[in-house]
Amino acid sequence: MSNNDYLKKALVCLGIFVSSSAVYSQEGVWNGSNRPALTAGGAAAIGQPISIPVRTNSSPITLTQGVEQSPVPSGALTPGVPPAIPGNGPPTGFGNPPPPSGFGNPPPPSGFGNPPPSGFGNNSPYVPGSTGMPLDRPATNNPNFLESAREYMGNGPFSGTTSRKLFESDHAFDNFASPTTNLFLFEDPRALTEVKPIFMYQTIPGSNDTLKGGNVNYLGGQARVAITERLSFVINKFGWISLNPTDQQGGFNGDLSFSELWLGPKWTFWRDEKNNLVAAAGLTFEIPSGPQRAFQNTGNLSLTPYVSAAHSFGRSSYGSFDVLSVLNWNISTNDARSNYLNLSAQIDYDILNWHRFYPMVNFNWFIYTKGGESSFNFDGVDLVNFGGQSIGGKSVVTLGPGIRYKWSERVQSGIGLDWAVVGNQFLQDFRMSIDTIIRY
Repeated sequence: MSNNDYLKKALVCLGIFVSSSAVYSQEGVWNGSNRPALTAGGAAAIGQPISIPVRTNSSPITLTQGVEQSPVPSGALTPGVPPAIPGNGPPTGFGNPPPPSGFGNPPPPSGFGNPPPSGFGNNSPYVPGSTGMPLDRPATNNPNFLESAREYMGNGPFSGTTSRKLFESDHAFDNFASPTTNLFLFEDPRALTEVKPIFMYQTIPGSNDTLKGGNVNYLGGQARVAITERLSFVINKFGWISLNPTDQQGGFNGDLSFSELWLGPKWTFWRDEKNNLVAAAGLTFEIPSGPQRAFQNTGNLSLTPYVSAAHSFGRSSYGSFDVLSVLNWNISTNDARSNYLNLSAQIDYDILNWHRFYPMVNFNWFIYTKGGESSFNFDGVDLVNFGGQSIGGKSVVTLGPGIRYKWSERVQSGIGLDWAVVGNQFLQDFRMSIDTIIRY
């Protein structure tokens, strides 16, 4: 054998030895003995699949590599100890498929942001469809928009309650007492479901040059339906009226006649239970549906937008004050009817905070913004729209006491008395209003 043959064999043996040494030196990489410990605090390195213990709380976890930390609890990863690997040995190459699904928890899908394994704790903070970033609390079960808005707003002025029954009144503000005067226009801001029989007796001033005294009687009622705790529908005026002037010329004969029909929606846009403040806006359609003999058919239609509010203050062991107010703007759709602005206010006292007996004082102000087309030089505000001419700028102001007694929150009675202190040449001199509320 030549020297060249011996040289070739020596080189082959040297190559085999060097290759074996290199493979042996990588053994620590394959069995994990030289891999840095996995600890909390940073991003996890991509590599061989490991088994992660099941967590039973909702706090987020992350993995990091190569950072020392204090001893870990039982069942967690121990630094320097390779994790258990299923099967007969290590994977045959980097990035091979994870262990079989029958061992421990099934592996996570390969897509980024897919749902975690089903065994990854029932309270995992993982949000389906997200990037997998942990949150500060577990995700809820897909709340709808209204539930999300309610949770965000809390118990504030736009909040509400989900425990309310169908068509039930808003009982979060039961400390308030409904008005006892100007009943057709003084709207309670709460969403209520109730029926309200009403009787009114009103004297006509002797200073009225046309009617020369007499009286007006009204017998009817109101109805309200709280569709939600914010949206309600109101029938403000439905009943019969009788005009009995001393001078019955000019078409007045005292017959009982069907009155105008008033109705419309109301939206309670502010509900602040913490500060006991509630406010609403609405629109009343005044439909002249009655006969000519009682002047209940004047014109075509009037629209009355309004805003009302109620608030409690001055609470003590003796009781608390409540103030209710409303602003109305009556607008006719043609020139036959007269127009006016109305401001009403009520201050009552809830004696001993019993929510039962409420003495009160009432104030009502009407100012006419436009007259109508009739020959009368006066008008009848909420009872009769005569369409009086040349009354623009004239006012009617009434003052008087009232009492509201709650036999229970479902049954209440009220009486209001008011006298015209300005504008007593119009239709009202004195008025007594009696009502009973049957509320759901």
